[in-house]
Amino acid sequence: MADSRLERRNKKRLSVKFGYDKLEHAGYTSDVTSRGFFLESRIVYKTGVELNCELTTRSGEIILIEGRVQWAKKGAMRHNHIIKSGMGIYILKFLKGEDVYRTLHDVRECSAVY
Repeated sequence: MADSRLERRNKKRLSVKFGYDKLEHAGYTSDVTSRGFFLESRIVYKTGVELNCELTTRSGEIILIEGRVQWAKKGAMRHNHIIKSGMGIYILKFLKGEDVYRTLHDVRECSAVY
């Protein structure tokens, strides 16, 4: 099956605090695009839930994002080294650090081929 993704994924590992009302859980990013990222975490919310996310760069810069869970995958603890547990987060709004997010990851839009 061909990969239908329109954007190139960048492998970036950033620390993320996230939650519904308050930033009470922790995780890490992996695949990152201009529109969202995969959030690796044992805590997984249902599809459609809107979350607040605080990403911290290696240099200590803070990026605040409102995002929506596009898809979720909860793996068993004993298979955590094989199957990643986490969520695909779609960025709804940047509250702080949009320029840092875009330049840090060198994220480029890819044009769709129809």
